Formats: sequence, structure tokens, C-alpha cells
Amino acid sequence: MRKIAHFLSTISLLLVLTNTAQGTSELPTLGDATSGVVSAQQEHELGQVFLKMINSQVKTLNDPELTSYTEALIYRLAETSELKDRRISLVIIDSPQLNAFAAPGGIIGINAGLFLYAESEQEFVSVVAHELAHLSQRHYARQVEAAQRQRIPSMAALLGSIILAAAGGGDLGAAALSSTIAGMQSEQLRFSRYNEQEADRVGIRNMARAGFDPRAMPRLFERMSRMEGSGPQMEFLRTHPVSRNRVADSLGRAEQYPVRNYQDNPSYHLMRMRVIVESSSSPENTARRLAADLETGHTSYPNATRYGLALAQLESGDTAKAANTLKPLLASTPDNVYYRILDNRIRFTQGEHKEALANIKDMLRFTPDNLPLTMAYADMLFQDKQYAAATRTLKTFSRTRPDDPEIWYQLAEAAGKAGDIEEVHKARAEFFFLTGNFDDAIKHLEYAADLPSTPFSTKTALKERVIEIQEYKKRMKL
Repeated sequence: MRKIAHFLSTISLLLVLTNTAQGTSELPTLGDATSGVVSAQQEHELGQVFLKMINSQVKTLNDPELTSYTEALIYRLAETSELKDRRISLVIIDSPQLNAFAAPGGIIGINAGLFLYAESEQEFVSVVAHELAHLSQRHYARQVEAAQRQRIPSMAALLGSIILAAAGGGDLGAAALSSTIAGMQSEQLRFSRYNEQEADRVGIRNMARAGFDPRAMPRLFERMSRMEGSGPQMEFLRTHPVSRNRVADSLGRAEQYPVRNYQDNPSYHLMRMRVIVESSSSPENTARRLAADLETGHTSYPNATRYGLALAQLESGDTAKAANTLKPLLASTPDNVYYRILDNRIRFTQGEHKEALANIKDMLRFTPDNLPLTMAYADMLFQDKQYAAATRTLKTFSRTRPDDPEIWYQLAEAAGKAGDIEEVHKARAEFFFLTGNFDDAIKHLEYAADLPSTPFSTKTALKERVIEIQEYKKRMKL
């Protein structure tokens, strides 16, 4: 009941924000993002509120390697896209369903299941390019205009139902989404189909610009079309229906580009293996299956399979086998950051704490803002009971990624173990702010300001932060 109440309050918030954003002016012609019913800044603010709601209600996958890889891919596509406001926020949903979505304000949501269904990086990119196209063409703002003409708050309800659908909410999410769409008149449905066609066209063009294979989009669509009706794991098909005409249209557009020899990115298959292992209920069974695949040659990507096997063996506690499995990969590609992080995690688990920490710290000297390396280093420091050092590492890194709730959560945990009560409250305040719990965020800032040990200058900064959050609540009408 609490979750349902929170969901309903989210819908109310989105209704308020959408109604606030709607004005009397008309949208400009396609491609002009400088004015209109909803400004780019309004979209960004709405997106940030929506992201906070997702962070508070949906189980996300906090895998630094996966996040870093996906963010780099999105930024590469954004560079060649038609997106004018490139403030992009990624959220990876911990769900095996094939799904992805774009929300106003540069929010890109990707289910972990997309890694399982997209057989190559090119196919994975085709979905991301499609979602970026929704953002660059400002389809949200255009649906607001359509909703305004029909006097229905469809986009607010649609955004709210995405929270349930993206979370793998099953029948509840599907029902919310279906009822929302059913409430739109035929003109709105046609508008949505046009949005999908335009996102395909713009996405294919962007793929070619960024050096990816535009034919990967129709390939994925064709396979998805054959899988339609195969179960709830194909959630993407509910919001992005794949008809025969759509497959043919995307293929025709892709064929306009010259044929090239596209190199397969081995890192993508490593990420797929991370998802396979992390989503497994039995790492032991996963290890046995991957070992059999390696032994029989029943794998197209033996290096990725070996990497996945080492991960599964580490997860199941068999560190000796994990080290032995990983050894050939390190010998062939000693500079691969994913191999080296895994190697040092294995070493650390085997008791070689000092050596593993020194290795990761040395790697960080060359890439100090690297997300997987930093989080691995902080995690090892925490496990080694070097809580003050873990706190310093995470506090410094929080300045690089101030909008990442996982970093603030881990910082609060480390600071608590280190006995740094002021830092605990400050970190919890930022975590609560990023997950939409503004009242608790303010409480923890006030707790920190009231501590006798807190310096006067820090007290002043904390009080200013309280005012910022209060003004944010007022501006967002929360």
C-alpha cells in the first residue's frame, strides 16, 4: 500500500509539473528546441524529479563496470546526435525484461535484460540511438501539446506508468500503461506511431554518423518481431510495437548507407557476461554451464565466456579456480581494465589485501576519475576495515559524480564505520535528496549542523543547502 500511495503521489506530482509546463504558445517546427509549450529547462527539471522517483521506487543495478561502459556508449552517440541539451542521466533497471525508455530531461533508462537480448554492441546501440532520438526530437513536448489540445494529462500519466513498467511491475505496470494509452484518442495514437518512426529514422542516421552499423536496428527488430507474444520479458514491445511495416521501413532506411566491415567490440560481450552472472540465482550452476561451453567450444566469444566463468567462480567462493580461469586472459591482454579489476578482487578475496589495494591505487594514478576502479578501491578499503580511507576516497569521488546516489550511500556507510558522524549526515542528506525524500534530506543536514564538532563555516554551508532544498521543493511544488 505504501508503494501504491507513493506511486499515486508521483502521478500527482507529474500532473502538477506537466500542467505548470503547459502554456498557451504553440510548439515550433520540428527540430527547433529553443521555445515551445515546454522549454528545454522545464524538461530537464521534470526529468530530474522523474529520475528521483525512479531511484526511490525501482530496483536499479549498481554495477560500476556496466554503468561506465554504458555511459561511454551513450556519450559517444550523443556527440553525433541532434540532441542540443546533452545533460544525460542513465539508469540501469535490475530487470531481465527487454526494455528501454527515454524520459524528458535527458533520462535514458535501460533494463539489464537488453544486454541479454541484444546479441552485439551494434544491436544494443540501435536501441540507445532510438531512445536518444526521442529526446533530440523532443517528443515529450510534442505529446504535451497534443494532450493540451485534447485536454487530457496523458504525458504525466504515461511518465508515471513508466515507473511501474520499467520496474518489471508485471500486470500492474502493464495495466497502468495500457489504460493510459487507451485514454488517448486516435489522433494521439497516430502521433505516437509517428514518433516511433521518426525515432527509428533519426536513430539510424545517428548510428551511421557515430560509426555503428545502421542495419543492426532492423536485424534486432526482425528478431523481436518473431518473439512477439512470447511473454512479459518482451516489455519493450508493449511501448515500441514492431510491425512488419516498421521492420521493412527501418531496413529500407539502413540500406541507404554503404556496407562496411564493422568490428565487434569485445567489451560488450564482457558486459553481457556480467549481467548473466549477476542475474543468476545460482553462480555455481552458471559456472558449470559456462565451463561446459568453454570445454565443448559452444561459444562464439570464448574470452567473454572465460571472463564470465571467472566471475561466477568468484561469486561461488572458488577463488583458486577463478584465478586459474582468468590467467590466460591476463596473459593475452594485460592492460584490460575489466580483467585487472577482477584479478585484484580475486587476490583480495584470497587474502592478498595489501597487494590488491596497491594495484588498484596504481591504476587510479593514470585514470583518477574511473568509476569501476574507484568503487573497487573504496570497496576493498571498506572490507579491509580502512574506513577513514574509504570515506576520503568516496568523498573526493562524490565531487566528480554528485548525482550518483550509490556513491552517497556507500559514503554514508563508510563514514559511519569511521565514526565521522558529520559526514554520515551529509552523505545521507544527499542520498535522500537524489531519491526524492526531501524531508529526510533536510533533517540530516540539520542534524549535521547541530553537531558541536561541526565547524562554523560548515554549519553555514549546511544551512544554505537546507534553503536550496526547501526552495527546490517549493519550485517543484512538492
